[in-house]
Amino acid sequence: MGRARSLGLARGVILALACAAFAGCAGRGGEGPTTPSPAIERPARAWSAAALAELRAALDAAPAQGFASDLATLAELDRLDRASARDADAAAALDALADETFARLATYFAAGAVDPAQIDPEWRFPRPAAPDIAALRASVAAGVSPSLLLNGLLPTAPDYSALIAELAALQALPASDTDANGRARDARIDAVRANLERWRWLPRELPGRRIDVLVPFFELRLRDGAAPAIVHPVIVGARRTPSPSFGAAINSITLNPTWTPPSSILTNELLPRFRRDPGAAEADGFDVLDRAGQVVDPALVDWRARPFPYTLRQRAGAGNALGRLRFDLPNPYAVYLHDTPSRGLFARADRALSHGCIRVSEPETLAAAVLADPAWSLEALQTAIEIGETQTVQVPTPLPIYIVYLTAARDTSGAIGYADDIYRRDAPLLRALDNAGDQIAALDAGDATTECAALGL
Repeated sequence: MGRARSLGLARGVILALACAAFAGCAGRGGEGPTTPSPAIERPARAWSAAALAELRAALDAAPAQGFASDLATLAELDRLDRASARDADAAAALDALADETFARLATYFAAGAVDPAQIDPEWRFPRPAAPDIAALRASVAAGVSPSLLLNGLLPTAPDYSALIAELAALQALPASDTDANGRARDARIDAVRANLERWRWLPRELPGRRIDVLVPFFELRLRDGAAPAIVHPVIVGARRTPSPSFGAAINSITLNPTWTPPSSILTNELLPRFRRDPGAAEADGFDVLDRAGQVVDPALVDWRARPFPYTLRQRAGAGNALGRLRFDLPNPYAVYLHDTPSRGLFARADRALSHGCIRVSEPETLAAAVLADPAWSLEALQTAIEIGETQTVQVPTPLPIYIVYLTAARDTSGAIGYADDIYRRDAPLLRALDNAGDQIAALDAGDATTECAALGL
């Protein structure tokens, strides 16, 4: 019965089509040509279908760069794209949302989604310049690929690419059969995402010959192009006195340096100790200098005086806090790279121990590599140090140095290594990174509601 009914319906459709065709032929034969219906004109759009498709694909792929997903904007772009086929207001709204999305992605790719000044008080690198959105948008209008323009704003350093590959590998891992393994995977994903954002905060052009100090890894790397990095263990700032992240240049090396302690160490540590034991100043090799630069007998000093009217300066020697060698890198944070009289501390796994300066293992070897001068070989440096005189050796070409807080980074073999988040910086960075996406999603949702009401959709 059902099959007979289906056949009947099919015959009816065929008959109707035949009749319509016959009527059309009859009409053309007896009444002449009919007036065609006017074509529906598609509203004009600034974003072509191809450019919009690329923009949508870039937004959809943003999580591969460590950004939060933005499903709300993707859905709204799709909705307005469909509506724009028949509605000029929807076409205008689509162009506006595409412009905003493109500008946002360009800013995120060029300088990061999070302002480092709001997240990491010790991050002292200037944020990369914001992109020229007007020029980029003009390029899109001229037919340049939006994806090409956006991807050109990302860091090109091999370390960034290695983190991207690591994130893809972690996200592709199957669900773990244990909670512990799942947490480990998720923790690594979080670390990679946080450090991808930090790389977007860094200068885009890093010199091939430079020193990188990776604070959480307690490691210094002297890089020289494609040659294997020379690695030195380091001691970094303690958790209460963290090492800042900044860039500078080593312009000289001081052999047998003296040490003038900064006011924080003077006030909080040395003066209270010398007040309790005035003989400790002399025992530790400190000279007390008056305002004229004359040495004062420590026994005559009022260690309780505030403000303290003298300058303390520790004499050069094996017991000097800077050791026998200091790398001079002028900076506003009073941070040095230097030797230490307590070389046994390098045997510790956790070396967050200093007041913020970087103490380096085997400093004479590093100094010889930095100078790269036959006149200042390792043996020549050691001989000059043994003489005991304070001497400054100029670095022929100042060597850039970058002290950075990275908790996931490529090691010397090319694999990604993970370090303890000693200053607890990753969690607030990830919250801000995810909130950046949430805020945009909320804004887009509000705009979508307004547009729907206005368009009657």
